[in-house]
Amino acid sequence: MDIYCTRPNCAKPLNTFADLDSGNTVKTIAQKFCTNCGMPLLLGGRYLVEKPIARGGFGATFLARDRYTPAMRRCVVKLLQPVGLNNAQMAIAKQMFEREATVLEDLGTHPQIPDLLAYFEVQSGQDEFFYLVQEFVDGFTLEQIVQQYGAIAESDLLEIMQSLLPVMQFIHEKGSIHRDIKPANIMVRKSDQVYFLLDFGAVKQVAGAAHGQKSTGIFTPGYGAPEQMRGDTVFASTDLYAFAVTCLHLLTAKEPEELFDVNYNKWQWEKFVNLSPHLNQVLLKMLATAPSDRFESAAAVLQALATQKQVSQLKAQAPTIIQSAPPKNTQSSIQVPPPIASPQMVNAPSKPAKIRRSHSTPWLLSATIPTQFIAAFLLGFETMLLGQVALSLLESPTNWIVLVVVMGAIATLRITSILDNKDLFVFVNVLSIIGFLIAKNFAKVAIPDLLTILPFCAVAGVAAIAMMAALRLIFKILNSLL
Repeated sequence: MDIYCTRPNCAKPLNTFADLDSGNTVKTIAQKFCTNCGMPLLLGGRYLVEKPIARGGFGATFLARDRYTPAMRRCVVKLLQPVGLNNAQMAIAKQMFEREATVLEDLGTHPQIPDLLAYFEVQSGQDEFFYLVQEFVDGFTLEQIVQQYGAIAESDLLEIMQSLLPVMQFIHEKGSIHRDIKPANIMVRKSDQVYFLLDFGAVKQVAGAAHGQKSTGIFTPGYGAPEQMRGDTVFASTDLYAFAVTCLHLLTAKEPEELFDVNYNKWQWEKFVNLSPHLNQVLLKMLATAPSDRFESAAAVLQALATQKQVSQLKAQAPTIIQSAPPKNTQSSIQVPPPIASPQMVNAPSKPAKIRRSHSTPWLLSATIPTQFIAAFLLGFETMLLGQVALSLLESPTNWIVLVVVMGAIATLRITSILDNKDLFVFVNVLSIIGFLIAKNFAKVAIPDLLTILPFCAVAGVAAIAMMAALRLIFKILNSLL
């Protein structure tokens, strides 16, 4: 039997014990220790970790089995990592972890929130480790569903909203705020398609505060409300804001930075999806900049959706009295959850489904951050390379004509979206290097050696990345101040 060591930075965390494969040894043995670092492996004397699921700033999550249940029931073990923290930081982190256990014990009574099964400490040498154990939900996150199958239909989204808004209402009535609602923290169970809200590591008790809570900066960029990003007081409507951003991601399969127009400081999703006017209005109100302009509760959002459903039923019953425009949404409805999970999910098949890609090229600042930086580097590289070659080639009118034709073809490719920005930049750079080699070796044009030019091109690319990062920082600062 394989048991995974949970000590952070263990060099060889996977341990194999042949004696646990026979008889009833796995349920009767007192303890096992990591053969590499000596860490106890039977956590709390009960839980055997199979493999890691995820790691974060304060902890890690593992898939485990409970050896004191007849079928070795699966569960999720969460670890608070003390590595790299001083005493004061450790005290704060431990307090947050204990608060999570307390809140989960209270919130776990809801059928759509995983139950808290255990909370304990493990001593190993001079190190202390803190664990909590939760119910394992066998399913798929909404993030995984969108990655594999693309955007979902409006009807599916309404089903998700009607299922999860009561969960949020329950959380808020218990005096807690989740503060990290996003597609990765919403899971749909395979067996019965029930939606679960996960990861309450960021919840914070009101503790007597009558008008809200101070944010501690725990949120996912792109999903956090303006007051959260500023570190101000957070409210129930802060969760509604993040849930609205989650809805936009599900409807468009686009990341938040692709949907938020920094030039106008507003969300713009109309070019990616056409929604019913009423759902548009509901999402707009949930995404209002000021918390006071949003719905005051999840129940209020449910009421707004119910009102729209009643209006739709009236329109269907009396089409001659109330004329409704035909729906514009051309998305096809999908089964939620799909029958195949992503390979990152527990027990998922090794072959993932084909991810749907957009055929339109987004503006550079609307692309994902890695694409922006890659494109920025290649743009700087391209500019320097073309500049160096042009200094030697543009002595004759013929060369000018050739350059104009080539640049016109490149511009046409960009305008008609035949190639994505990143792919196009690679294409242009490869084309430039080929032209450079042809001009130097066959046309015998006096051009500096390629090895002499390339370092300058690389420096230009790095400078372009630095400029892109500086622009992003300026945009974020301005956005937080507006």
